[in-house]
Amino acid sequence: MNDQSDPTVMRHRHLEQIAMAALESGRLLMETGAKSTVVATGMRKAALGLGAEQVHTRIGYASLSLTVTHGHNTISRMIGVGHHRVDMRLNHAVRSLCTRVEQGGLTPQDVSQEIRSLTGQIPHHKRIVATLAAGLACAAFGRLLGTDWISFVPILAASAVAQGVRMALAARGTNTFVLIAVVALVASGLAGLGAMWVDSGTIGIAMTAAVLLLVPGVPSMNAQTDIMEGYPTMGSARFVTVAMILIFITVGMGAARMIVGPGLDSGLVPPGWLVHQAAFGALAAACFGVLFNFGARTLVWAAAAGGLALAARTLALESGLPLEAASFLAAVAVAVWVELLGVAPLRIRHAGQTLAVAGCIPMVPGGAAAQCIIGLLQLSSQPPAEAQAALVASTTAGLQVVFTLGAIGAGLTMVRSVVPHRDFP
Repeated sequence: MNDQSDPTVMRHRHLEQIAMAALESGRLLMETGAKSTVVATGMRKAALGLGAEQVHTRIGYASLSLTVTHGHNTISRMIGVGHHRVDMRLNHAVRSLCTRVEQGGLTPQDVSQEIRSLTGQIPHHKRIVATLAAGLACAAFGRLLGTDWISFVPILAASAVAQGVRMALAARGTNTFVLIAVVALVASGLAGLGAMWVDSGTIGIAMTAAVLLLVPGVPSMNAQTDIMEGYPTMGSARFVTVAMILIFITVGMGAARMIVGPGLDSGLVPPGWLVHQAAFGALAAACFGVLFNFGARTLVWAAAAGGLALAARTLALESGLPLEAASFLAAVAVAVWVELLGVAPLRIRHAGQTLAVAGCIPMVPGGAAAQCIIGLLQLSSQPPAEAQAALVASTTAGLQVVFTLGAIGAGLTMVRSVVPHRDFP
């Protein structure tokens, strides 16, 4: 029998087109940094707008699957997910497309064609801007961690060079974790040598700050949010990826410390001046906004979010609260402020959780994470009398990282969950 004369086959073919168009939108959302709830919502909007009656999704780290139903006909399809990154302008363009599809009037072919065209149409910051932003972000992190002023330029230069290496290796398709180790080696090694050359007194902190362009801020926040919103498998997969990133950052830093030499264990003593912390928090957040491909206007709001986060945390610390509680209150403040940006009379476009995450990234304890892993790696080479103290210090740093990240993620998610959102959660 000719398939064209069988209406059941025709319906299945149409459902397949609907499923694949929705999966393509979900894949691009996942690859550009969306949390699982946003991916599922985007696919559901697209599928329902194209004519499906029921939609069921499964979100995986490396693949997405979708089941669509119309009447008695049901079809399931799967699509692979590529490299995870953060590209907020492309992410919001896909969200806008899913919202338009939900309103009706588009075909699966229209959706697929628009998705393919979006990847080439969305503007990106120039390479020189991205490298400079990475350098400035890490130099700002250095000041937040307590480096001296003389090491500011060496950190900036080392991180900018490392970002150039990162983009070159990514263009060649280098394994993500190998890339991270190489970039950490370049950034930390150059920063250490540069800080030594200018006779800095905080060489160890400078080497730590220089690798914080690799800090997995968005993946770690998405991991916690996924678990809190009912996607524990996906959240666990993200947490494993974050742990692997931290391990390979430590590999690169450890190699750099072997090259630069001993005597680099500078203590982290961040300055407590409110204006200083707010200014460098704003600079770090705006520079990460460049790396996340925020638009020019959104960068201003990212800077404001970073300044607010560090100002709120500094005030909370000065009042006697521990770091974890101070970070939680600062994250709540940023999340509330970002929500206010999205309502009248401001109605700032793209004011959402990613903007809040960018503002909170300067609070991510990347230095403590590196100290924890490096301390654990050095245990085997220390005398037994010193190993116990080193283990306590490393464990304390690790717990501080876990609890601080948890506090930041909880603050952001709790505010976001109690505020109704018409389009995407």
